[in-house]
Amino acid sequence: MSEPITSWDLFVLRHAKRGNLILHFVSWLMFFGGPLLALLSWNAWWLTLFLASGAVGAAGHYVFKDSGVSLREATSTPGVPLYVSRMFVLIARGEYAEEVRRARRKVMAHTRSERSTPAPG
Repeated sequence: MSEPITSWDLFVLRHAKRGNLILHFVSWLMFFGGPLLALLSWNAWWLTLFLASGAVGAAGHYVFKDSGVSLREATSTPGVPLYVSRMFVLIARGEYAEEVRRARRKVMAHTRSERSTPAPG
């Protein structure tokens, strides 16, 4: 039996193309930078960066064809900012490419085990 596929694995598989990662970095800066700039400047208009950050991240999936993600998922899934932050930590450490390979191997192993398991009944 293969190891279960986690939401992190699925996230990694949807974030494997360089262009999409660049747009996600811009989105990440907007998500955290907008509120910080609003606080530092006492100008609420900076919060528009925060509000638009999910749309920018979702655009990366459409522009770079990096596995589909809905605008709703990109803007309302609570774990996304944490996953994106984790992704950039792994990129900075030079470990993200191996994480993508690991997730792909895991999905392939899971797919193989499903094919080899006889249907019940």
